[in-house]
Amino acid sequence: MFNKTKKAIILLLLTSVLAGCTGQVNANTPIPEEKPGQSEVEDEPTEPELTEEEKVQQELEKKTAEREELEKQRKSELGEFYVPLVPIGQEREKKTVEVMSLYATGHTAGNPLNKENIDAYGAYIKAMAENDTLKAKELSSSAEKANKFEKIIGIAVGTEINGLVINVKDDNGFITYDSNVEIVQKMNENTPIPIDDVKNMLQVLKEYDVYTIGRIVTFKDKNFAVQSPEHSIQLKTGGTWLDPNSGNIPWINPFDQYVWDYNVAIAKEAALLGFDEIQFDYVRFPDGAKKYNQITEFPGRNGRDKDEAIAEFLQYAKKELEPYNVNVGADVFGIITRTWDDYPEDIGQTWILMGEHVDNMAPMVYPSHYSTGWYNLENPNAHPYLVVKGAMEEAVEKNASMEKPPVIRPWIQDFDWAGIEYGPAKVRDQIIAAKELGITEYMIWNPSNVYDPYAFMLTDKEKAATYPFDKGELDYREKSPADAADKYLTGMLQDRYSYMYLMESVKDRVKGFDEYSELKATSNIKLLNFKVKNYVIDPENKDKASVELYYKIEVTDGDVKQVIEKDNIKWIAVRENNIWKIQSKFDTTVN
Repeated sequence: MFNKTKKAIILLLLTSVLAGCTGQVNANTPIPEEKPGQSEVEDEPTEPELTEEEKVQQELEKKTAEREELEKQRKSELGEFYVPLVPIGQEREKKTVEVMSLYATGHTAGNPLNKENIDAYGAYIKAMAENDTLKAKELSSSAEKANKFEKIIGIAVGTEINGLVINVKDDNGFITYDSNVEIVQKMNENTPIPIDDVKNMLQVLKEYDVYTIGRIVTFKDKNFAVQSPEHSIQLKTGGTWLDPNSGNIPWINPFDQYVWDYNVAIAKEAALLGFDEIQFDYVRFPDGAKKYNQITEFPGRNGRDKDEAIAEFLQYAKKELEPYNVNVGADVFGIITRTWDDYPEDIGQTWILMGEHVDNMAPMVYPSHYSTGWYNLENPNAHPYLVVKGAMEEAVEKNASMEKPPVIRPWIQDFDWAGIEYGPAKVRDQIIAAKELGITEYMIWNPSNVYDPYAFMLTDKEKAATYPFDKGELDYREKSPADAADKYLTGMLQDRYSYMYLMESVKDRVKGFDEYSELKATSNIKLLNFKVKNYVIDPENKDKASVELYYKIEVTDGDVKQVIEKDNIKWIAVRENNIWKIQSKFDTTVN
């Protein structure tokens, strides 16, 4: 009995001591049940929350690792055409700029750049623009220290010029800078490189806020064609065809995917270096097609028309360049503003097909390139204003037929030809001709790269005018609503479906011209005669009008044909993108 009591007292004392060590214990607190498999472990310490900076760094490391894997995959797939993507964190947005630019060869752009010389020449040009002759005289000695390229940049500092077109691949197919692309290195092993430090050149231009356009002479590439004759235009009798119009040189084949990838690889690298835009020049087949079509063949053609190949190349190039966020432009013959469906030139250039896949179209509307009769001129070269005016009116009309038209940016002539000097006044006349139609962008072609800055200063005439010109009831083709109806009906009468396509409201017809032509050719309505009488502008909407006309049509219903005449019929005309369009509606009811 005593021993039991003694043990109870000792147990009670031990319990009190333990309670003192761990804190008070409520006698009524239940002892938690231990779950099966649960062991007594200390709580794991929680990780400290990441700072925003650490989260950004972690995300960057993740993206960098993913990019490294992607680049390995791309390098394997693209092989010799591999060009890396823009590094993570160095991405840029496409620039939206009204571009007014000068042209520079690789040799001009390879001149050393001294900012003091650029600034001095720029200040000198500004003084000239402000008619401050005293200041200009003071600055002239320091300004003359500038080399040809520094003067070009100085003109951009002191005038409206804000862009430069620089050769990336020149007219012989030679690259103008040290390339890191395997195939480009292979094709240019013995090429003299005029631009020693292209990155520094682009950086300087960026500091002066100059928009940079990389010109790539695409399919006229003697260098590539000589080294890879299997990718050139072929003779049916064997061997490489030589172009007699270009000094008997070979051209690479615009149907050839290998050729596409070569030019696109160069474009990607130029974009990666920092060019704001890629411009594809000679993006066409050779001219003189009537003579060479019968004796040549194009591997990879697969039944396609030439203009299909050129449009598909531009579509492919633009898609491949999307990750680099650059604008894409295409140079075209000046006469492409008028010709239709690649006829009769057959060089692969059709405005509405090419324009769908580029940001801008650059027609080379040099007056010296037009023969007698164009724009009703005996000597177009002597009338630069009228030539550019006529060509731009046609370009505006072509653009107005498209759902998403490109920017029109013409090449302007700045070189003498056939005894006619093209000084600042003639250059400016061409710029003004386009400006009157709302076309404010342009590029100046002078093969010597020597420019007179006065050509890029506003004239008194411009300062006093408002642009674009208000044409009143006429459109930018100088047509009235009645003229639009006349052109549409003339096209119908003569089966000139291009006239009808251009004059019909975009929302009222199918998009594709081939499909449109087929629909019109198989229509059950045949126009026999017509007369457009007059038009009346809607008093509440200056871009809408009613046109009164007479027509005589033949309507076919199965084997039955009926001739129907209607007089005093009213059609609606609408002005779309500054061009009058007609909403045709034939009444086929019998009186």
